[in-house]
Amino acid sequence: MQPQMTKTDLSHIWHSPSTRNVGKLLSANIVAQVIGILVYPILTRMYAPEDFGLLNLFLSIGGILSLLATSEYQSAVLLPSRNDEAAGVARVGLWITVLWMLVVALSVPLAQPVSRLFNAPILASYYWLFVPYVGLSGGWTIYNAWLTRDRAFGRISAYQLNQSATGVLTKLLFGWFGWLRGGLIWSSVLAPLVALMTSIGRSRKTFKALWQPCSASPRELAHRFRRFPLFSMPRSLVNNLSGNLPALLLTPYFGLNELGFFAMAMTLAFRPINMITASLHQVLFERVAQAVRERQSIWQKLKRSWLQLAVAVIPGMGLLTLVMPWLVRILLGAGWEETATLIRYMMPWLTCIFLIAPLAFLSEVFGRQKLFLVIEIVYLALRIAAMLVGIGMNDFELAVILMSGVGTVVLLTQLGIYIYLLSRYESSRLTQTRE
Repeated sequence: MQPQMTKTDLSHIWHSPSTRNVGKLLSANIVAQVIGILVYPILTRMYAPEDFGLLNLFLSIGGILSLLATSEYQSAVLLPSRNDEAAGVARVGLWITVLWMLVVALSVPLAQPVSRLFNAPILASYYWLFVPYVGLSGGWTIYNAWLTRDRAFGRISAYQLNQSATGVLTKLLFGWFGWLRGGLIWSSVLAPLVALMTSIGRSRKTFKALWQPCSASPRELAHRFRRFPLFSMPRSLVNNLSGNLPALLLTPYFGLNELGFFAMAMTLAFRPINMITASLHQVLFERVAQAVRERQSIWQKLKRSWLQLAVAVIPGMGLLTLVMPWLVRILLGAGWEETATLIRYMMPWLTCIFLIAPLAFLSEVFGRQKLFLVIEIVYLALRIAAMLVGIGMNDFELAVILMSGVGTVVLLTQLGIYIYLLSRYESSRLTQTRE
């Protein structure tokens, strides 16, 4: 029988560095999401569903390109014991980002055929914006990992708030002056630009440390952490492609209008969840990576944190399912009812994302990137099959239902594997301790 948690234990958890760091990031994410949610009643009355559909298509393509741009070296930044080597790994990621910006720039002449492929000719007018979008996304991803290693969670929180506020302001201004579809895309480029420049300006000492000399060459560091581009990046790429599959696969068949409803459903439901889980993932990754380096126990800490999360999330998601039609009608106004329907269809999947996504770093900590790459490939194949059924039946909602069902099953399978990896680590640690 496990001992009961005492008042002293609760106080220690509440005042621990991990709890404070999670609190900083969660507070910033919550405020950022509140800002976004409060402005949606205005934005949905300025912009049409097609406008949000075009934005979602741009972000889906840009997200895949941005992931390629870092080759997942940001995850390796947290692992070296020496800061100079961690800085060297970060610089490897930044140089790869620059190379990918050049590749995207060379593809700009293909804007018209790419846009026709997705049945969205207007995308060609904004294709060139992928170049700065990829650079900004990749640059922040690397710098974010460097700030995480330095435990500068306040700076990370400031970036999130700055990006959210700038994004909201620019969307409102572009909408006010009648620059609609282009305004949403331009806002997605300007917001991270302003936030990144502000973050670097306010953390100059940390930024300068990123350029400290390293005894190991970039080539040596790239080779030492090659498992990240070889296995983690393909896994993340497959995961990202899987997540953006509705925009990439369904848009040519159902059009930007249907994608707009789905994009708004993802914005109201998935993006807040993703930002909160990203905060938990970021802090837990740093703490667990350090504990594993020192061969400390991690099972009880993770178990306690996960159960607390489950107690908060499951009832909350159930309540949201009940009030979602009313909530969407109040927030978005008339004409957006399909968004509420889609969110309710996706709720089991969204709940699993909330509970399981924060643990995704365990595959990297325990060096099981190859296994999870295989899982993500299978997941992608199942999602494609689910959406093809919806396309074949000419039923957009059926495609979303089947996609969500597949996602729920795969995430629960991943949870079982995470528990198995943790139990193996604890057994191995205890055996080594006895020896």
